Amino acid sequence: MDEYLDEGPPGNFETAALEISKDFDADTAQKNRENEEPLPNQVPSTKDVSNIPFKHIDIHSFFSDRNEVVDRALKDCQNNLINEEERDIIGSWLLTEISLWDVEKERLVILTKKAFYSIKYDFISLKILEYNQVPLSQVDTLVSGELVYPSSSLAPRLSGLAEGVSSIIHCAVRQEWSSLTSCTGLAQFEPRKRHMSGIRLMWNKGNPLPLTKKWNPFAKDIPWLTYTSHPLFWYKGSEAEKAKFNVEGLQSSINDLLPSECSVKSGLIIIENYFGVGALVHNRHGLGFFKIRGKVSF
Repeated sequence: MDEYLDEGPPGNFETAALEISKDFDADTAQKNRENEEPLPNQVPSTKDVSNIPFKHIDIHSFFSDRNEVVDRALKDCQNNLINEEERDIIGSWLLTEISLWDVEKERLVILTKKAFYSIKYDFISLKILEYNQVPLSQVDTLVSGELVYPSSSLAPRLSGLAEGVSSIIHCAVRQEWSSLTSCTGLAQFEPRKRHMSGIRLMWNKGNPLPLTKKWNPFAKDIPWLTYTSHPLFWYKGSEAEKAKFNVEGLQSSINDLLPSECSVKSGLIIIENYFGVGALVHNRHGLGFFKIRGKVSF
């Protein structure tokens, strides 16, 4: 028996055990990464923006997040608004429309070969509330790029202040006293940019907006429309799901349909909001979207 035990060089069982342990840990970590699934409200990574907007929203509060609700709404709009002669539909999306006063609104957009439709749709009662039809032949300018505020605007500073106060309240309510120091840091109160891209379709022929419209919050016949992606775009997993909420789909589809004399350019899209406290409150609470709000939904 001793002869068999004495044959060959002595083995280092401790080193072998360590090597096996390392291999096991590496395989286990790799499998965990492969099987790891994102949390329901976790913001997925994206290459389109430097900072992800809408970090703290509950996507399940959007009525448009229900299964097949958006598809049903788009089909309803197509059947009721578009006549038989214009049924050559190029594409349809659910996007965010930004008004002259920096107010974000949930809008269905349908693009045909001759016009595009911006539709306010009630996702609760499933009906069309109002819509705007713009012939493509009238569009004289298309601008695509990042949404920015004027350099003298207080909107980014007010947004940073609101974000900082919200972080403090969030930590206090959840009693996260250990992270309260980070919540009260100056970084939480820094100005907030939009970090979003969008497009602006214009048919004003280069003429400035009259003061009677520019300073009238109730003016509706503004000769341009500004769009960006819907908040659900940043929360959908597959590219097929994200496509219907992505403003880039509208941009790429409409380029070939515009008149030859239309000016198509890339650049900053300026949102002329200088002291829009009302817009800040409206957008922060998503009042332009059909959502569940406790016992009240609108």
